Amino acid sequence: MQPFSFRRLVQLIREEFDRAPGLRITVSEGARFWALDLATCERVLTELLRAGFLALEADARYRQTTALLQSG
Repeated sequence: MQPFSFRRLVQLIREEFDRAPGLRITVSEGARFWALDLATCERVLTELLRAGFLALEADARYRQTTALLQSG
């Protein structure tokens, strides 16, 4: 099985948030959920944060941005 490219991995995790709009997850929870190492999971979530797709809450959980949830 071929490893995913980083871009594809970001897209797959973005789709997970689209399928579960109430999902709130920390880096360590995400790493376990998606079977990733912590550094890769943090990189993916940070990329989605920078893109404006995710927001980072005070409790270190990532969630889909409110604007995206309301437009969906």
